[in-house]
Amino acid sequence: MALEGTLQDMSLSDLFQVFRMGPKTGVLILVSTAERGVIYVADGKVVDAVLAGGPDRRVQATQEEAVIQMLLWDNASFVFRHDPSVMSRPPRITHDSEWLVMEGVRRRDDPARAMPYHSITLDTMLQLSSLPSSAESGVSLDVNQWRILSQISRNTDVRTICEATGLPPDQTIRTVAELLAIGLIEVVIPSALPPRPKTPPKSHHDHVVSVTPAAHLTPELAAAAVVGVGAGDERPQVGRGLLDAIMRRIRGL
Repeated sequence: MALEGTLQDMSLSDLFQVFRMGPKTGVLILVSTAERGVIYVADGKVVDAVLAGGPDRRVQATQEEAVIQMLLWDNASFVFRHDPSVMSRPPRITHDSEWLVMEGVRRRDDPARAMPYHSITLDTMLQLSSLPSSAESGVSLDVNQWRILSQISRNTDVRTICEATGLPPDQTIRTVAELLAIGLIEVVIPSALPPRPKTPPKSHHDHVVSVTPAAHLTPELAAAAVVGVGAGDERPQVGRGLLDAIMRRIRGL
């Protein structure tokens, strides 16, 4: 069974995180309007890649550069197929996926839109990720990344973090995008609940916040693309159900 979707459903950086959490071995194929890329994953690690384009499908980039260019794509379809033979493929990529993701964010003209399902502004609310962190795999953070990461438990919005660290807004937004992309922090969407009725209704339905386009997802992933918000919740987690559903799907490949 293959895992299929689009980069609007789940970004390439999120897919890397899911593969590490698995971990999984196989081939990830991405197809955009004019280009086609292949990424080889062995035991959750990106080991090789190639990017081709044009009418003759000429190779445009390989290894790290191929992955970084694909990380800049906003619109493409993907399919991941389990393939144990990738384990015997000689690794040609020396950097880990966290480094590749951060390099991709740095190359973006607008890093605030590095994540497909939300943009980053000064009013964006943040929290530390409750998913297994990239730090466990030895990712190296620079000084600004550490400064911002250390502030999130005390100051949750980007504007306050700017004031606390003294970093300019554009630098803060770029660094926040890098931390989001490698899965160390999450965006929090404040719940916007309607006024509670004076008389409780006979049946109660949780309000939902859509966190990803669900039209093209499989039924299991579509069901996980919304996050229930209870009446007392103030900081619902974003994207957790979708990641969990994809993890279950990948384990079955």
